Amino acid sequence: MPMADIQYAPLTGTLGALHIHGPDAEKFLQGQFSNDLLQLPSGAGQWSSYSTAKGRMIANFFLQREESGFYMFLAADLADEVSQRLRKFRLMAKAEIEVCAESVWGIWGADLQREEVHTKPAGEDAPSPILATLPWSKPAALLLAQDSDQLQRTGAQECSANDWWAEAIRAGTAFITRATTEQVIPQELNLEVLGGINFKKGCYPGQEIVARSHYLGALKRQCYLLYGPAEMQAGQQIFAPSMGEQAVGVVINVAKEDTASIALVVLRAANDQEPLHLGQEDGPVLQIGTLPYPLPLSQQEK
Repeated sequence: MPMADIQYAPLTGTLGALHIHGPDAEKFLQGQFSNDLLQLPSGAGQWSSYSTAKGRMIANFFLQREESGFYMFLAADLADEVSQRLRKFRLMAKAEIEVCAESVWGIWGADLQREEVHTKPAGEDAPSPILATLPWSKPAALLLAQDSDQLQRTGAQECSANDWWAEAIRAGTAFITRATTEQVIPQELNLEVLGGINFKKGCYPGQEIVARSHYLGALKRQCYLLYGPAEMQAGQQIFAPSMGEQAVGVVINVAKEDTASIALVVLRAANDQEPLHLGQEDGPVLQIGTLPYPLPLSQQEK
């Protein structure tokens, strides 16, 4: 039965995936990422991050566990770098780390049914697709598959990658890309709010910095939804009058909306009531929007 309200978009070039599998994959990854994957059952996913020893995120991602191993959905331009870094620290662990050749598709809509999208038609030799259900306020998922044939068979409407990114931004779920790698800590991307950090698990790179920001109240920046001009790009800096030439934020992800842009920006909470400017002190003015979840820093905590 065709779906009445479901859209999908090819995310090739913007999102990619890694497949990590083997006898020691779980133990190895548990010592690398910010979330507790020991609590993750097969067929489920979680937000997580991979940081340097200084707590700066190399990448964040959505981690899906399947019987065939773990699948990391992350920025496409960081897939090779992250896979190489994981191999470097694998040492003697029996774990294979592969960049997936299949494409990633973003799916969203009220009529999204996991079984209908996930099922592979009988008789096909292609690998079974991997479907990761995203914890957005509306039904959404990421699909790892060779093609979109199954999506087309459901009657879903094809949209652009920009359409999917606009939905991701409205959901408040950002992805670090090459333009912003090693610039922010996990909490600044609201990963604590999104359940992407476990403060009770064992050690992982950057854990001390992440824990200090949590327990000592050292967090000063958080992720906001902003509206700006069409030329807005990831990696651009944000300025506020009270800070002069010192930037108060950085653009993480951007999608176009008609003649403007919608973006997720990591910003100093102390400056969120000031006029904000893109790129320079007298640059285009930005407007703060509303996220679908409460921000960790309230007005009283700034």
